[in-house]
Amino acid sequence: MSGSSLDALRDGLARGMARFLAPARLPDGFAPAFATAPRGNRFEVAANAAAAEALAHPLLGGAEGAIDLLLSLAATGRAPRSLGPARIAVEDETPRSFRIATPHHRFEGNLLRGEIRQFLPGEDGPPALLHSGNLVEFTWRGRKHCLDVEDAITTAAIEPTDRGVRLVHEGVVAGQGRFSRGAATDLARLRYAYEIRADSPAVTLTVTLAPLPGIALDRVRVTTACDGMSAGEGVDYGTLVFGEGEAARRVPSPNGENVTLHEGPVAAYGARQDRAPARALSLTIRPCGPAPLLSVKASGPAERRLHWLLTRYAAERLAAGATLEAREERVLLRGLAAPLTAPRGAEATSVAPVAVVAQALATHALLAPGDRGAALREGAARALIAFDAEGAAPADLAQALMAAEALHRITGEATLVPRMEALAAALMAAQREAGVFREAGAARGSVADHATALLALARRQLLAPSDAQADAIRRGVAAIGLATVDGPLDVLALRGDAPAAATEDLARLLRALRAVQAARAARRLAMPEEEARRLAFLAETATTLLQARIRPEGDALVVAAGAPGTASSLAAQAAALAALLPPESAAVRVAA
Repeated sequence: MSGSSLDALRDGLARGMARFLAPARLPDGFAPAFATAPRGNRFEVAANAAAAEALAHPLLGGAEGAIDLLLSLAATGRAPRSLGPARIAVEDETPRSFRIATPHHRFEGNLLRGEIRQFLPGEDGPPALLHSGNLVEFTWRGRKHCLDVEDAITTAAIEPTDRGVRLVHEGVVAGQGRFSRGAATDLARLRYAYEIRADSPAVTLTVTLAPLPGIALDRVRVTTACDGMSAGEGVDYGTLVFGEGEAARRVPSPNGENVTLHEGPVAAYGARQDRAPARALSLTIRPCGPAPLLSVKASGPAERRLHWLLTRYAAERLAAGATLEAREERVLLRGLAAPLTAPRGAEATSVAPVAVVAQALATHALLAPGDRGAALREGAARALIAFDAEGAAPADLAQALMAAEALHRITGEATLVPRMEALAAALMAAQREAGVFREAGAARGSVADHATALLALARRQLLAPSDAQADAIRRGVAAIGLATVDGPLDVLALRGDAPAAATEDLARLLRALRAVQAARAARRLAMPEEEARRLAFLAETATTLLQARIRPEGDALVVAAGAPGTASSLAAQAAALAALLPPESAAVRVAA
């Protein structure tokens, strides 16, 4: 690519990224940071870190506001994954197809079918939690009944409350006596109400069963359930937890139907994923009375593949005019044991990956002089200290390693050397038999993990070459191939794992492949000629596929988030810029 073409590409992509700039609230005012959408009002911390790192190249600029945002969050310790307005947005109030967003979650579903799908912000695919699958049990005139709640729903509504909204479905439960014939008799009203608030990530569920006049029910059981809890694509709960803190009892989700795992009262219980702690989904349910908890049951097709979680609340007799009410608080988090203490409007359900913040600040510190550079070094060091490598995913280990290396270039601090060696060793230990870098546990390999790990090791090979690193890099490259996904669309993919269908992933792979090429060109990485030709082919293919997703809009170049022609995204824009004009090229010159 000629110098003028490269200049046009660099400037066009930077202008495309500037379209995402919007005022973000900081403790001492506002700063122009990068929103999740042009003219948006929600700011993802990791996306701002990626954008800031991509703009660290001396020929670029415009990341000052994002850096100020990262510095303000680094000073507070654990930062929320995103920040935005402290409000509930009811995007669709139709009970059959509602859609509601809070700072902490997104809710979709069909109340008339008793389905409430709960997602973490910005996440697609299967819901992280499906509130559904409820039963009601009772005995009337000697006959036992066990009925699906969804079959009894007759009305549904979205009701405003003082602090949010309430999702309601209710209906009439019918049954027959032991010797009855003909039509069933209406026996009781059953109501499920889910209260959602902007100022809390908790969902408060209240179940009310009230017999109709003249009706008395025996052995009554109302339930609260979660269904489809191992739907795949990143949703797979494997461990059940009963109790709180160190005294909590943890058991694998059983293989079987309606397996009773707990009986009697419990302060809290829930489920969590078996994966890297920083990425694991966790559900905590806290019974709040007044009905006593009878039992907790679980169903699944195999051990550690939870499908259905059912809690039963009981009353031995419910006379006419009486009511059975069960209430519980449900908290869905990712990477946290408890909701994050955060400002209003901040996402309290997930913490920002501190390693990517450290990497962005350290990269800018490497190129910034004077007081600004000192502030960036301090912020990067603070973020790196906060990073816990125990059980961390490969991408987080890689970003921490690159941050530590950048800080070491600046300061020469001796204590960083063993930290870098430990991070590099942990990263290489995360490489599996197929050559793919993947977190421990049942989670599938991800392109983000693999590409970021490959990038970090290639960069380290330039500074501190070793045979072990070289072997890991070569195996990592060998694990990348071509694939065709629905569309049809040609993409790069990992061996036996996810394809790089998203532009962000494609660009990450290109950046990693170019870093490997740079290590080989500098004679720090020996590679047989056949492997070198394959590496060049993969890098050229990735470049061609990425360029096909870049289109002009006015004086800007916009990067499609997926297949060519799809809408743009900040993540795709930043990743493409970093791949085509890598900030590490400037960092290497500084180190030299």
